[in-house]
Amino acid sequence: MNQLLINKHEKFFNRCLIGLPSTAQSEDSNKLAIIYFCLHGLQLIQKFQFTNQELIYYRNFIINQFMIENNQIISFRSTYYFQKTNQKYDCPNLSSTLFALYNLLILKSPYHTIINRKKIMNFLCKCQVKDGINKGGFVPTLYYDEENGDYKQYGEPDLRVCYMALLIRHLMKYDDNNNNNNREDSNETDIDLISLQQFILDRININGGFSSTIMDESHLGFTFCAIASLKLLNYPLEKLKSTKEWLIHRQVDYPENLYPKDGNGDNYEYYRNIDIGGFNGRENKLSDTCYSWWCTGSLYNIDVNFIKLVDLNKAEDYLLNKTQNQLFGGFGRDPDSTPDPMHSYLALASLSLWNHEKFALQEINPILTITKESYQFFKEEIKY
Repeated sequence: MNQLLINKHEKFFNRCLIGLPSTAQSEDSNKLAIIYFCLHGLQLIQKFQFTNQELIYYRNFIINQFMIENNQIISFRSTYYFQKTNQKYDCPNLSSTLFALYNLLILKSPYHTIINRKKIMNFLCKCQVKDGINKGGFVPTLYYDEENGDYKQYGEPDLRVCYMALLIRHLMKYDDNNNNNNREDSNETDIDLISLQQFILDRININGGFSSTIMDESHLGFTFCAIASLKLLNYPLEKLKSTKEWLIHRQVDYPENLYPKDGNGDNYEYYRNIDIGGFNGRENKLSDTCYSWWCTGSLYNIDVNFIKLVDLNKAEDYLLNKTQNQLFGGFGRDPDSTPDPMHSYLALASLSLWNHEKFALQEINPILTITKESYQFFKEEIKY
């Protein structure tokens, strides 16, 4: 089995931070997410090496270029190109807000001195759907209605946005039991947790997976977001028995007792040896690097012992021998793909979860998907 190419992954993440090819222009609105994958990837492989001066410069860049603050809310924009426009085009974005906070965290920013918690929670409240079939869910962005002088919801709510909203709430220490009794604004600006939990549970299917909308196809990415969200809501995850069964069947394999070979080769039309050990996001789909994290992270969050229910040796083989780029570093989504920051980070997060000592990686927090070092900084240094 190939080794984990730490030095090449370090160069890959640093190269992506410096600049991306022109084919990545369409990802400009995901700039903060790309920065998150690269910075936290460097920390995961224990190659996060920036001077204090650089840390200050980069966190000031995020605050000055991406933060939106007015008398109602604090949020972050998806791209700083709209910074000079009026409120009609400069839309506060929920995912950008999460990734900005994660980036400030790893850059060791005391963001509690800069970000008014009540305003950022007011932003979350404005994103939460108040009625209808999607009650309790969250939309990904707001737009400013100049006629009414207030923000309106824009976009479709789904489990990914709910997960990010709960993470932002957590980063504001709104679910810190040691802090609740001292918070004057606790009832005024908190989100509706009861309807949020119901929104999540309404999207579980008969096979145990969760979907983007009610009665839609189960999807592993949405399932991870649902499980992590329910854990943040202190929901008893042992109730998700069918979910566990669905998760362990996401690993791709073709055992010989089920798929015997005849004299002319494989007798199963969709047999792909290169997919063995990986995980798919839906039934009858191909393996994809990122689902290694969405699946085993979900199993771990339900019960730490559940990751033993999949074949981790084959899972390691899929990542290290098939999707790890031996020349440039990084991981692609499949063996034929160019490496990218997201799949690279989630591959490393998976390896850390399975055996961080074996691969000389930092430990990963399986709910927040950040290193335990960053989470420790959050617990000790953020003083809301």
